[in-house]
Amino acid sequence: MSHSINGIFVAVAIVAVLNVAFAGHDGSTTFGVLKPGDKLIHKEEIVEAKKFLRVVTRKVHFKPQPYKLSAIVITDHSESKGGTASLLEGGPPGKFAVIGFRSDRNHGLNFTLEIYSAAF
Repeated sequence: MSHSINGIFVAVAIVAVLNVAFAGHDGSTTFGVLKPGDKLIHKEEIVEAKKFLRVVTRKVHFKPQPYKLSAIVITDHSESKGGTASLLEGGPPGKFAVIGFRSDRNHGLNFTLEIYSAAF
């Protein structure tokens, strides 16, 4: 009897630790390395309203530039509602990028996209 109670306490403790470890996840991410002196060449607010029981998606195409990208910084402002951003094509150190944004079901998108280039 005491072994099963101890097992239950251990299982509850593991679940609690995992919840704390992953509770702070947000969709903010950085692709590449942002260095001192890099120039902000593009800034865009990615905002889409939620859709009832649906996932909201959006693709952003950053057209080829004459200079290389050094970093793409994506900041999630949705208070950890499960939105994600992913680099679909290109990106640092390339000269273009295609970024995909995806919300959790029944939530919208609220991101800031910043693209940096090395000093030119």
